[in-house]
Amino acid sequence: MSAQSLANTLVSTQQMMGSVSQQPMLTLDFKTLGPEESRFFAELHENAPRLVHDAQPGDEQSLHRIGVACRLCGYFELAELFYLKALELSTVTYGLDSLATSTHRNFLAGLYFVWQKYACTQALIEKSLKVYQDRLGNQHIHTRLTQFALALVHTRLGDVHIAKKHFDLSGLKNLEFPDQAQAADRWQTLNFRLFALAALKFEKQQYDESYELFRYCVITEANEAWPGSMVVAKSLNSLALLCRAQRLNSEAEEFFKMTLKMKEDIIGPEHSDYLNTRSQYRDLLLYMGKAVV
Repeated sequence: MSAQSLANTLVSTQQMMGSVSQQPMLTLDFKTLGPEESRFFAELHENAPRLVHDAQPGDEQSLHRIGVACRLCGYFELAELFYLKALELSTVTYGLDSLATSTHRNFLAGLYFVWQKYACTQALIEKSLKVYQDRLGNQHIHTRLTQFALALVHTRLGDVHIAKKHFDLSGLKNLEFPDQAQAADRWQTLNFRLFALAALKFEKQQYDESYELFRYCVITEANEAWPGSMVVAKSLNSLALLCRAQRLNSEAEEFFKMTLKMKEDIIGPEHSDYLNTRSQYRDLLLYMGKAVV
């Protein structure tokens, strides 16, 4: 990968994202990638400082896409380099208090959240919240979801009283989200559905389960950056398993369906990875007393 441009690195990253053979992280265990993927990230680590240094305004999306790949595969320090540069360039181009810059700020906050750097997460989310309040108002969905994100951060910091205050301000317990199974674009509503499920768990004071669901909001971000990749499909599979573990069987069923459709398109219905997911899906249907397909 030496002497490659940002554009060439994107191509290499796309190839890696399409062929990754192991389960994506979404955890802090960085050691389960195969040798090819591990070699890719070793080379990226060597080239990242130059790629970031040479990046120019207009490169924000490319930087973000590489950062997402690093985050999903557990290379958080690498992801941070690319996210920080994207945020810097957005600030130069659009301004510190712009909605575009707030989006990149939230991407970085999401990374710090799964990295368990909660104080850093809090500072970033509070900045975005102020922008949303000033520009969009307190009742806008972006403002309300940001209040909820801040509530979750405070639960991790041990400030449950403050967390409940932000949750009440979010008004999410009274907010109706589109039904995932009935939506024309299931990816478009997936994030909202995850927020709704996380809010339901939060209201029941099941903070750890709320936190786990919230972490998976990165899947929509990942699908926008790398649509049709195996890393996204495997992350969606993990979400389905998480929902089943949390007894959210209807949601697990829907997410299994989405996973199977993705994997069928990418690797085909005869691949062992597809067959493994189909077995998990059938086990769920049997548990729910439904006809096995």
